[in-house]
Amino acid sequence: MVDFDPSNPVQSFKAIVAEMMAGYRFEVEGLYLKDGTIRPLPSEAAVVGKIVEVTIHEHLLRQLLLQRNLKAIPASSDRVYPDVSFNGPMIFPHKFALDIKCARRQKNGAMTKSAITIGTFDAEYFRYPDEKVGNIMMPYASYTAHLSLIALYSYEKATARDIEILVVEKWRVATKKHASGTRSYIAASKRIADLRAERGGFESEEEFNAYWRSQVISEAKEARWRSKREAARARKAP
Repeated sequence: MVDFDPSNPVQSFKAIVAEMMAGYRFEVEGLYLKDGTIRPLPSEAAVVGKIVEVTIHEHLLRQLLLQRNLKAIPASSDRVYPDVSFNGPMIFPHKFALDIKCARRQKNGAMTKSAITIGTFDAEYFRYPDEKVGNIMMPYASYTAHLSLIALYSYEKATARDIEILVVEKWRVATKKHASGTRSYIAASKRIADLRAERGGFESEEEFNAYWRSQVISEAKEARWRSKREAARARKAP
């Protein structure tokens, strides 16, 4: 196992995750039916990506069983960020957030078919990073870094092939574009060379946070947040 370097915690932890993933192999060839036949995986990227994500998550948890000094806390549900939170004696006092993302390559291999969703800019935990709010395991600002484990794959012979694992800081690969026309999702670069180089649209994490926290969000959502805080202050008042 790569030693954790407190003087360079983010790069050091990224190397630890990359090493844990070094032995990962995707061995799903299809869907196994009760009669013993195997059907090809559906071509829908969301289906294939979810299966890849599940196998990566299982591989990580098996690797973590070998690391007594590194603690992993899986998200309590699919709607909670991040997929895995890390703490423990090995990396104390640091905490790291890790989200697992999958992206299909275009046929030319230079770009992803669609932009990876690197985060949500209208989440309460992102707008109020110092508070423990809903849908996050720990306050957003309590994490030393927010990382993505990106699995790039090609869809060939009805399954995922040639999977490449990248461990990146979210803000470094983020762009100033939305990943969806209808939802508040932050898009990562679609250029695979940019993802490998951790090259996006921002010079610093502070710039990333300031830009995306300045985006207009639903007034109704902000009103709910204000109401909740006012109620909490009222409960604490003497």
